[in-house]
Amino acid sequence: MNEFLESQAALYASGVMTAQEREQFELILEFHPELRELVAELEEVSVALILANTPSNVPVPSKQLKERVMELIADRPQNTAPDGIVVTNPDAFVQWVNPAFIELCGYSLDEVRGKKLGPILQGADTDRETAARVRSAVHACRPCRETLLNYHKDGTPYFVDVTITPIVDDSGKPLWLIARERMVSAPAAA
Repeated sequence: MNEFLESQAALYASGVMTAQEREQFELILEFHPELRELVAELEEVSVALILANTPSNVPVPSKQLKERVMELIADRPQNTAPDGIVVTNPDAFVQWVNPAFIELCGYSLDEVRGKKLGPILQGADTDRETAARVRSAVHACRPCRETLLNYHKDGTPYFVDVTITPIVDDSGKPLWLIARERMVSAPAAA
């Protein structure tokens, strides 16, 4: 793991990132187990420091209360389906996908790893101008959001809202492109 990711983990665990920075960093955490482990360790240290500096007259919640709160959170129904997430290198070759992406399009990580997704997911009725805008943004390593008609592995067409976020280091060098994909019923009105 490089120094940039370690410093980002420290900023994340300390809570000093902006909402947008946290959201981008959480995308990296999705596919980077070593980084997730580091963040968990840093968060434990942060909690220990906070508790060490908490005045003794502040009541500590009981173990039963903590367990009840955790159960309530775990039992809460999810209102939305998880987004499909794709991580590529700066040249747009797939490195990782989450289970929601696999469910969305039918392709496993082994089937798409090391490949570009456009030729795999786009087809005859995909809007060429929209696809060109996405390719241009990816090539330039800049953020974009578009609605595309893609095709499931079984040939079924579906519309997907795609948001692409470049992740860059402190010097501006691209590390990854992360695409967040959500199925939609039809393209959003222009």
